[in-house]
Amino acid sequence: MTTQLAERRKKRTLMMFLIAGALVAAAAVTTAIEQRSLRPDQMSGPVVPGLSQTISGAERITITSSEASYRIERIQRGEERVWVMRDRGDFPVTAARLGQLTDGLEELRFTRRMTSDASKHERLGVTDPRQGGRGILLQVEDGRGALLVNIILGVEPSGTYVRRPDGDQVWAAREGEDAALPPLRDVSAWLELRPLAVEPARLARVEIVPPQGRGYVLAREAPDQAWRLVQPALATLTQSSVTSTAERLTALSPTDVQLAPAIQGDVIARVRATTFDGVLIDAELITSEGRTWVKLAARADSPELEAAAMQINSRSSDWAFALSDREVEALAPPLSALIPGASGPQ
Repeated sequence: MTTQLAERRKKRTLMMFLIAGALVAAAAVTTAIEQRSLRPDQMSGPVVPGLSQTISGAERITITSSEASYRIERIQRGEERVWVMRDRGDFPVTAARLGQLTDGLEELRFTRRMTSDASKHERLGVTDPRQGGRGILLQVEDGRGALLVNIILGVEPSGTYVRRPDGDQVWAAREGEDAALPPLRDVSAWLELRPLAVEPARLARVEIVPPQGRGYVLAREAPDQAWRLVQPALATLTQSSVTSTAERLTALSPTDVQLAPAIQGDVIARVRATTFDGVLIDAELITSEGRTWVKLAARADSPELEAAAMQINSRSSDWAFALSDREVEALAPPLSALIPGASGPQ
């Protein structure tokens, strides 16, 4: 009898523990629900869930903003599938930027819910750029045209914001500490725009016909000698400005690129560089639709230098490269910029 009583007490105690545990679990769920109701702005998780499983099927990337719109696609080139800028004459896209985009999207996380009031989209920078807005529309498609990524990003001093193009809800988002998104508004950031792979030490003579004023010639006798103004025969004031002008052709930083035949316009300036071994490199600065472009071509003054000229042309002669106003001024400055007051009549 005593044993039976002890067993009943043991079972009753166990039952009480189970009931208590269930009550604690229910209380925890209730508390979590109450907390979420008190903080409905809280949000977490990836902006593009499952991207690591789908990104390998990506075939097209379209980026639209008020500053620039461009399309990157994977095409067959020879025996390889390569990524190119389709609306820039299929100029190759750097693998590093593609990797940065993938990593940046995978690490992009929601942090909180912002607003669903469309009147506040402008303040958060997520207005649709196809309708003149300030946002950046980022779309990634697979080979069937299915959208793997379809978001509008607002990159503001106050943070990063995300909206779906077909919805009004906006979320704040956080980029990964080591996986920030690439500069999506800048086309040149995706392209290795170094038109000339020529070391400055190879240059012996540079002839410049600037947009304004008389032409002039800079030269030196050997790579270890200083550049000097040889035509017209005037004294220079600053050696550094002469050197930077003479060697600027080898350090161009274009902002855009197109196939050379697509750019037609007036030639506003010319630069001709001659290397110590006898390769001539001609650059023409052309204005087209409000922008200045440079076209480059190399030629050899002897048959044995044809390979060297061809190596330069393989990188540059098929293309026209857009230059900023500052780059144009640095490449073909008027003589007065080197020697104040020396522009004179042409």
